[in-house]
Amino acid sequence: MMADMHAWLDVTAGVAGDMLMGALIDAGADLQLVQRAVRTVVGDDITVRHEEVTRAGLRAAKIHVDVLSTGTGTRSAALLRRTIESAGLAAQTTVLAIRALELLVDGYSRGHLLAPQDVALQEVAALDVLTDIVGDCEALRLLGVDSVTASAVALGSGRIRTSHGDLPVPVPAVAELAVGWAVSRPAPPIGGQRNPEPSAPRTARDDTGDHLPLGGITTGDDGVVTEGPAEVVGSGELGELATPTGMALLRCFAEFCEPLPPMTLRGVGVGAGGRDVPGRPNVVRVLVGDRS
Repeated sequence: MMADMHAWLDVTAGVAGDMLMGALIDAGADLQLVQRAVRTVVGDDITVRHEEVTRAGLRAAKIHVDVLSTGTGTRSAALLRRTIESAGLAAQTTVLAIRALELLVDGYSRGHLLAPQDVALQEVAALDVLTDIVGDCEALRLLGVDSVTASAVALGSGRIRTSHGDLPVPVPAVAELAVGWAVSRPAPPIGGQRNPEPSAPRTARDDTGDHLPLGGITTGDDGVVTEGPAEVVGSGELGELATPTGMALLRCFAEFCEPLPPMTLRGVGVGAGGRDVPGRPNVVRVLVGDRS
């Protein structure tokens, strides 16, 4: 009997596009090839960086998505799709990326009562979404897995600050994308500590008025724009643990939700989130192995 190369995603601490990319690259996907795929879609506007970090004492790979130049306009869902389709990516990557984008757009559409053709992202958000979707889909292809399943997903708790005001977690798009999937609410951080707020306010929004999938955005002295965590409102809450892009990729990749399945383990990858929360490793893990 031939073995099936299987990947199981541990999203019990939440999921975001950059966390998932970090886990897949840490599991063996070639960062240079992932960067090449991203560059064919977004050009030189994005740099993807890798950093070794710890999260609650756990080693993890942190992927930084730096936006090097930005525009002030928006990109429609149709334009994002055409950008992916015309990039000359590997066929499997293109199919997966289009599916993930469709899921994301559908989540925004249902969550905000918008027609799919009316969903559009501000330029910075569009670049980040394209990077996460294409980078993650290419990384999964490079790992050569045949099937994917995943754990229950942690959505978070409390409220986050958006241009609509303070929205409850999960935000509308995440709630829609989580329908039919097992969800969980982890315990608050040790000692009741809240997640730290980002050091700078969010400066870009998608034109649905909701928060962007990438969370907060900060601009450094060198002009590089970097994504960051969404601002948590109040104290003692976890904030947003699953982002819209992360949920769309989870539902695109994983066939169904299950505990860790029996398999001969071949590799492990750990991807870090932006926050380091005491007592709760803020990571996505991917376990890859042979499943008969």
